Amino acid sequence: MISTEKGLSQLSAIEFLSTWTQQSLEAESRSFPGLMYSNPEIYQLEQRLIFGKSWIYVGHLAQLEGEGAFFTVEVAQQPLIVVRKSGQLKAFFNVCPHRGGPLASGCGHANSLTCQYHAWTFSLDGQLRAAPEMDSAMNFNRADHALTSVAVDTWGPFIFVNLDLHAAPLSVYLGDLPTRFQRYGFSDLVRAHTQDYWVDVNWKICTEITAESYHEPFVHQETWGKLYECTTTTAETNEFYYFQHAPASVSLKELNSDEYIQTLNAQELQCAQMICLFPNLTVVMDPTYCITFLFDPQGGQRTRLRIDWLVPVGVASNPQKLQNLIQFFDDLMKEDLQIMPKIQMGVESQGYRPGRLCPSREMGVHLFQSLVMKYLTAA
Repeated sequence: MISTEKGLSQLSAIEFLSTWTQQSLEAESRSFPGLMYSNPEIYQLEQRLIFGKSWIYVGHLAQLEGEGAFFTVEVAQQPLIVVRKSGQLKAFFNVCPHRGGPLASGCGHANSLTCQYHAWTFSLDGQLRAAPEMDSAMNFNRADHALTSVAVDTWGPFIFVNLDLHAAPLSVYLGDLPTRFQRYGFSDLVRAHTQDYWVDVNWKICTEITAESYHEPFVHQETWGKLYECTTTTAETNEFYYFQHAPASVSLKELNSDEYIQTLNAQELQCAQMICLFPNLTVVMDPTYCITFLFDPQGGQRTRLRIDWLVPVGVASNPQKLQNLIQFFDDLMKEDLQIMPKIQMGVESQGYRPGRLCPSREMGVHLFQSLVMKYLTAA
């Protein structure tokens, strides 16, 4: 791989991708060059080859309670709709096959989906049921105008979609994750709060900052650093995810039994853990909460971050404790949001050179960047 920005500046995005080779974490790994965070051609390839080919996290089952429940979402600027029909999940592009109008906005409950442009109406399984004034169109067959489906599956309460109908099942993609973290009982936790944050940076800057502990003692001194031993954090990587473990002195004696996850083992009851699943889900856990981060590219230098607070019923029913938890992660997010635009400016500057990655602290960044390149160079 060409390692100097001077050499990279002379290459197009496609030429750069063709020069890339896998780097050893310990011996030679470097951060991405600036063009990976700013080149429009790279972003378009990521939309098609990463978010169009991998399992992407889109929401929580609490958003689909009851028959006919639906929610809409845009991930990597692809409009999608997820619905519950007869107890099963269905997912489609939120695009009418007539002339591209939206079928729905926001969330709610419906017996059918009606295009907001010309009122073509579809059943919840995607079949066209009504098309105003189309009886005069010769050889018009409703069966030829079904909605475009996308694959949908769940891990516990977490909903994933894949735009590639020929992709391997979600279970294959997740590997040992469901078994390894089953004691957290994600499905039993209450989705007590959700909040969106927007930041003018490339989506990879957002995901990379969660996939390493290197910055924590410095950026998060007033939040994470006050609760957890950032300098004793350990980590490992697997095929599609990064895992981080931070020992902590979590006092459970002062809590009621419904305020923490009682099914955890002795080690899990005394630590905070984090999963970063490629490409757009991070889950932070300790005995009293599970926080999910959804990273959603909305342009080359624009990213939406949706955070869900999942907590035991005793925390959800205690307004003060819940508010304290919400405030803690809001403060933590503000620390990241303050520095990320400066990083974006830095990697786009003429003075930026790809630096060596720290093997013990940035293995998650190495995995993430390796997976990005694996997808981008697979075509």
